[in-house]
Amino acid sequence: MTRLLPTVLLLAVLGSACSASLRGRADKLAREGRFVEAATLYDDLVQQNPHEKELVTERDGLRGRALDQLLGNARRFRLQGVDEKAEEDLLQFLDRRAQWNSKLNGGLESSLLEEMEGTHQHLRRTISTPASQGLALTADQMLTRKQKLLAHREMAVIQREMSAVVLQSGRDVCKRLRDVSSEDAPHWRELVSRYCRRWREFAPEPPPAAELLSVPTWTGDVDGLDSAQMELLRGRLTRVFESSPWFSPSARHHPELSLAGRFESRRDSRTVSLTAPYSEQVPYTDHEDRTETISEPYSEEEEYTDDEGKKRKRTVTKTRTYTRTITVPVTRYREVSRTFEYHALRLSVDHQLSVSSSGVLDAGRGPLSTVFQDHLSDSSYEHDVSFGPGNVYPRRAQLVDPEPWLEQRVEQLVQRFAQGLREHWRESYCTTPARTLDEAARCARAGTALPTPAYQVLAEVLGDDAALVPSLFATP
Repeated sequence: MTRLLPTVLLLAVLGSACSASLRGRADKLAREGRFVEAATLYDDLVQQNPHEKELVTERDGLRGRALDQLLGNARRFRLQGVDEKAEEDLLQFLDRRAQWNSKLNGGLESSLLEEMEGTHQHLRRTISTPASQGLALTADQMLTRKQKLLAHREMAVIQREMSAVVLQSGRDVCKRLRDVSSEDAPHWRELVSRYCRRWREFAPEPPPAAELLSVPTWTGDVDGLDSAQMELLRGRLTRVFESSPWFSPSARHHPELSLAGRFESRRDSRTVSLTAPYSEQVPYTDHEDRTETISEPYSEEEEYTDDEGKKRKRTVTKTRTYTRTITVPVTRYREVSRTFEYHALRLSVDHQLSVSSSGVLDAGRGPLSTVFQDHLSDSSYEHDVSFGPGNVYPRRAQLVDPEPWLEQRVEQLVQRFAQGLREHWRESYCTTPARTLDEAARCARAGTALPTPAYQVLAEVLGDDAALVPSLFATP
């Protein structure tokens, strides 16, 4: 137990230091007026110290200031006429209020009601107005953009009103479209059917147009793929075809599409010699000159006076000093470059995929061909050798496995096939200027932006909603 005390104390000190640092950052953000960020940091502080009432009080105060700031920004943008910015801040306000479960004071409640009314007026202009003009798709596009805001309980009444207005507009337009003459116009009739289904209205679905095709039949194989892999590949390509402009579940003609190609995955391993450079400190003997001081004793007579005052002589020993230079051997070290040789196993993989699909979809044109090729070479070394000076340590090879690599390439092939189907449809039915509703609706099946002639034909019936007609055919 005694041994644990220092560790516990250390952890407590570190935790206290971290909290102090986090609080310092939060307080700095608050001084800069960034109350939302400061309140978020205080959330972390309260989680770390749930029993400190001072932190809870400070956090709640910051939350209130953050909500006041967000709603104030929304009101300011609204008064400036920047409605989109106002609604971005209102959304943040409502998100934070729900997250924090905050109760509003009277002033904030009043400001919120004013801002909700401003939003209501803006949505009436951008949703109700086009809906009343028969532009249900345009109104629905704006309604979709505002779904996050309208999903808040405070906005429930506005959400119900806007949804009802858009739905009623779509139903009214559906009734009008059903009355448009559509003899010998299967594409237009399908467009009307899809339009009405969007608003939960009925419009009879026509027989499939002559250009539409059923599920394709596949011939050929990709060498190197087993039967299960081939089934998966054909299945994925078939599902892409079923979501393309060419497909109708009621069509009778099954196009024949061919697959060809090869998948190869080769592995190799061989022993190789590797070298690692390193340096070594090697001793050698050198010589250097040194100066030494020598003290040498010698004797001489000196005269002195004894106690009786008589002059006498005596012999004394003295020392004389001199220097001399000598050469001595010394050990020094020099850095010498070396190489460390060792053996390792070199493992390598080589993946290669080449796939092509081809088939006639439009009898008046050549076949649609999709080609995909990719190649990967990867190698690595594996050994159990250790030699610190050369930074050599045991390692294991990590190579790209064939299965995930093949899966990723098949996904790329599928995307290329889908893009090719759309482009092939556009080239077949959108390059010639549309003159009738049926030709324009046929072009819209591509699910992409309409060329100007097709847009103009559809706009005569649908107005500005014509630009959004391809969304009726777009696949998710």
